[in-house]
Amino acid sequence: MLGEIFRCIRYLGRRSQFEGEWNEEVRFHLEARTEELQRDGLPCEEARAQARREFGPRARASEDSRAAWQFRWIEELVADFRYAVRSFASRPAFTLTAIGCLAIGIGANTLIFSLVNTVLLRSMPYPHADRMVMVRFSPPNQPEQKLGNNSGIYFFVRDHSRVFERIGAIRITGVRLTPGADSDTQATWAQEGWTSPGLTDVFGIQPMIGRWFVAQDTGMYLQVVISHKLWQTMYGGVPEVVGKEIYLDGNPATIVGVMASGYQTLSPDVDLWRFQSDENLASALRSPNRLFNIFGRLKPGVTMEQAQADLDALASPLGEEFAMNRGWSIRVDSLRDAYVGYLRQPLLILQGAVFLVLLIACANVAGLLLAQGAARQKELAVRATLGSSRGRIIRQLLTENLLLSIAGGAIGITLAWAGLRALVNTTFASNPDLHSAALDWTVVGFALAVSAGTGILFGVLPAIQIARPDLMQVMRESGRSLTAGSVRSRLRSAFVVSQVALALVLLAGSGLLIRSLIRLNATDPGLDPRRLVAIQIPFSRTFYHGVPGVRNTTAGGFLVEFDSRFSQLSERVRERLAQVPGVESATAAVTPPLGAAPRRLGFTRDGRTVTESDQGAWTGEWYPVSASYFDALRIPVRRGRAIGVQDTETSAPVVVINETLARRFFPGEDPVGRRLQLDLLNDSPREIVGVVGDVRQDRFQAAPQPHFYVPRTQLPQRMDMAVGLEVLVVTYVVRTAGDPASVAPALRAAILDADRSLAVSSVRTVEEYAAGQLQELSQYAALLSVFGGISVTLAIIGIFGVMAHTVNQRTHEMGIRLALGARAGNVLRLVMGHGFVLISAGLLLGLLVALLLAPVIRSFLWGITATDPVTFFVAMAGLMFLALLACYLPARRASRVDPVIALRNE
Repeated sequence: MLGEIFRCIRYLGRRSQFEGEWNEEVRFHLEARTEELQRDGLPCEEARAQARREFGPRARASEDSRAAWQFRWIEELVADFRYAVRSFASRPAFTLTAIGCLAIGIGANTLIFSLVNTVLLRSMPYPHADRMVMVRFSPPNQPEQKLGNNSGIYFFVRDHSRVFERIGAIRITGVRLTPGADSDTQATWAQEGWTSPGLTDVFGIQPMIGRWFVAQDTGMYLQVVISHKLWQTMYGGVPEVVGKEIYLDGNPATIVGVMASGYQTLSPDVDLWRFQSDENLASALRSPNRLFNIFGRLKPGVTMEQAQADLDALASPLGEEFAMNRGWSIRVDSLRDAYVGYLRQPLLILQGAVFLVLLIACANVAGLLLAQGAARQKELAVRATLGSSRGRIIRQLLTENLLLSIAGGAIGITLAWAGLRALVNTTFASNPDLHSAALDWTVVGFALAVSAGTGILFGVLPAIQIARPDLMQVMRESGRSLTAGSVRSRLRSAFVVSQVALALVLLAGSGLLIRSLIRLNATDPGLDPRRLVAIQIPFSRTFYHGVPGVRNTTAGGFLVEFDSRFSQLSERVRERLAQVPGVESATAAVTPPLGAAPRRLGFTRDGRTVTESDQGAWTGEWYPVSASYFDALRIPVRRGRAIGVQDTETSAPVVVINETLARRFFPGEDPVGRRLQLDLLNDSPREIVGVVGDVRQDRFQAAPQPHFYVPRTQLPQRMDMAVGLEVLVVTYVVRTAGDPASVAPALRAAILDADRSLAVSSVRTVEEYAAGQLQELSQYAALLSVFGGISVTLAIIGIFGVMAHTVNQRTHEMGIRLALGARAGNVLRLVMGHGFVLISAGLLLGLLVALLLAPVIRSFLWGITATDPVTFFVAMAGLMFLALLACYLPARRASRVDPVIALRNE
């Protein structure tokens, strides 16, 4: 095979030389034979003529010579391509339409495949990444939730599992970061990862500069390894960074290493890593807080199924050892699924959607080819008459189709490149897992394969049908007045039906997502998010300290005590923000409104004992807030009063609940004056002083959740460290009189004026938080809507093209009908009726397919079912209207046919 290829290449490169050598050889043989005949006594002219007669036709000899070299097929292929180019140049409207349809279909598939390739197919930047897994835990009867663990559970899995070659844990949190010890230095907020020994052995990656932690590294603030990004931004990328000091919450630490670009442990935004020895990890073995994530590298030859079975066997003894894990299941996921598994379903749905677009484009082009084939019957009949075999004609037609698909693929790749840049820079800008999407050679190879496959897909059936010309019928002049063959007509009808069906599937899917968005946006969140700014400030951990003589709480957590300076400074910041010109009110909370999910706490009422079966139900979302919180957010007070300035650390503990909690746990009662006991360490029973309106913190909640609001001034001085870390991150909520963007610089300046060491981690409007919850759904709805619009456009073009061709083919028939007395309305109804039948069949088929595929997007819907009748009715009605409009224009032309002109050639 390779020898033949080299011979072909050699021939193509030296074709003129071969031709010259062959002609010289022929001339030599003719001259030699001529001289021989002259010696036998023939005159020169007669001898030359006799030599030529004996040699035979030179053209046939030349063809036989080329055939002996097996190069004839190359010349025929080149000739086919040249002929295809001339044919397309003579039909520019058809050519541009076909290439445009294919470019859209191939471009859309290439665009989405580039995302699929980046997220789901591209190898991860770790050695033997296929053996890397993440271990998480699911609550009873909630397998969809996957949570972390405490250090005791990590030790148990590490010591008892038999499937891991390496195993490690990490806890991601935040830290106030300054490059120097000067307290006036502007601080920044950074993400840090507390890592167990040997975590880099799991990932198989070592620092590019310096070293990773060793067992001798002890203490909390001694050594750190920084990320490549932090190395570039804070230290300018100088290699002498190792040994420099960096201050974390005011405490010095020495930089011992710099990780390579692209290294991440669960979060791509981790700026530095700190070492946590087994001794430190053991300080909270039975903490109720699930702060750690476990990563492991499986032993060679261990499958995911074997690993899952091994961990399943540990679930029961783990629950016996640690009560917090009783009834929980252990889940093991590949590292890829743990990082980007949430993108698998939406990306595959999008890939399926663009594949439907490609099928519609192929059906469109196939219909156009059949229409063009009918017009080329005389040309193909002439070629067949002159000796072309049916196979030779099919090859010519497939060559033309391949040329169309190559041209469409080239333009499609260009469209995909432009679309990818726009997509990554806008719609998916907030998704770091898609930032590296690019048209690499894998994607380009996919596009070329799709182009070649498309040329075969849309070209085979039309080529087979077109290559069957009826010679006698075609050569008759009156043959033009007859309708096309029944097989070809059925094929065109099938293409129309399939286009309408596929377009309806995409249109219904995008309609369901759009209706979900409309319902979500129409849902009242329970507060007024307009002109609200949420500013998050993580305060330094120096504002609390471990309680002397108390290592652990009764629940197993680490007990800490807050310094009075924390409440004083946080209140001073709130006062300074309230004094900024353009600010109507300023309050403080722990959780941003419509932002992150708050902590859920259990509680009891009026001293009632909650049974074990009630523990899951007697919970609510916990909101520590400052005075004026409800006024600033405009949350209505239904009964009693709101939290006010009178609720101080020295006054009686109070709590405000929402209407949902009041209805559910105080049915038919007035809860004001009753007491709640929160499941919060060192907390006292609290009197309910008010009931406020419901707030949907999560826009996707089917119903509002129970909430209780407590004054920040009445938080316990001592609490579990995990809760303390949440309280240290203060969210200041500011309502402005005008545009929040115009006030933002003054707000930042006010914070620095209160204390220059404070680091602002986030400044966002509450409307941005609300939009962020719907961002993913909005992205997929927008993309599906674009693809749905493209599919409808292609379907309408296909319907119009097929109906226009049908009218053109039946022009003489229409003329006969009109000549025999038919009215224009009869002809109009005839053509429209034919189109209506095809469209109706496509809608019914599309409805069936859409209903079968509806469960695929069920998890993306809110407030409607996957078979929502309103959505399907609107989609079908709209598509029917547009399709009938595409049929009307050719039908109107048919009704205006002049019988005299139509019958002139009969």
